[in-house]
Amino acid sequence: MLAATDPVAYYKSLSGLVRSGHHAVLGELSYSPALEFHDPSCVVVPPRPGSVETVELYASAAYPDFERIFRPAFRVPGVAGELDGLFHLVFGENANVAVVTNHGQIIDIALVMGALILAMCEPGREFGVLGESLDVPDVAERIDVMVSRMVTTRQAFNVPAMQVLQCGARTFLSMPQTHSRRRSKLDPGLVKANNLLVRHELDAQLAQGGQILAMAASGSQDLSMAASMVQKVRSQWRARRGIDPGDSNSLHLQPLYDGTMQLMLGCRYVLPIAVSLEPAAPAVVIGSLTRVRDQDDCHRVMEWIADAHQGATTIPTIYHRHEDPFLIQVRDLVRS
Repeated sequence: MLAATDPVAYYKSLSGLVRSGHHAVLGELSYSPALEFHDPSCVVVPPRPGSVETVELYASAAYPDFERIFRPAFRVPGVAGELDGLFHLVFGENANVAVVTNHGQIIDIALVMGALILAMCEPGREFGVLGESLDVPDVAERIDVMVSRMVTTRQAFNVPAMQVLQCGARTFLSMPQTHSRRRSKLDPGLVKANNLLVRHELDAQLAQGGQILAMAASGSQDLSMAASMVQKVRSQWRARRGIDPGDSNSLHLQPLYDGTMQLMLGCRYVLPIAVSLEPAAPAVVIGSLTRVRDQDDCHRVMEWIADAHQGATTIPTIYHRHEDPFLIQVRDLVRS
């Protein structure tokens, strides 16, 4: 089905889903049959590892505060221990680990993984008393990133965004399951076929073991409260958190889908990271390696991310386990 799809029409439909203002560094990329990831049947883009300098260059160009916000977060003494654990799980025990973040902007997961790669490959960085070390190709071959296929329609620094991602990861191209996709003209049959093939290829990769699966597990929506909703938001927040958020903005993390939770449970280990690229409240908070055993554990990981985000930014942040009426009202307000 994917192979029989008109690639140009498919590409235009994907490009139409990209929200304007996603990020200034990203611009529209013209369709080209020479680019493998513009073929509808391509769902996995292999890594083409760059150097530490290349990763630093792209990350800093994409986010000028990368050195100030991301790099120090991975140099905290406690986090160094988590990276030791990640190294021994992935490279020693051949275990899979999911790196899970919230998702506010299209570039956030790429920045997180860029910072992780640099932290693992920093000159002088050794794991264990035997002095084992890594370079970018070692790590890139182990990193699998799940991103929206819409990224294939973007360019950065006059280079296709996918080729930037290839510097540090193997990329799997999923199709969005969000309300915006359901409102679009994209054939749901193509979406299903794409995601079934992605899941097959990803399962095969994870079956090899020793993989780091990076995913922004929950879309987030920034709600600027309308006067008509302030009292309702306050009462909902008091009921959920026992606190009053006041008349401030709030951030709402949408529920995990079953497929996402299956991936987290399949990896068994999760490294949770809370991220904010808001100019007034930039933050990166890295949690502890965590064993997840059931769906409740997956939800609790997202609740930790919401709490960490709120603690670092002071922005009231809540994770919705279900499609509750409050979240539906939030979405309606954002769309209006």
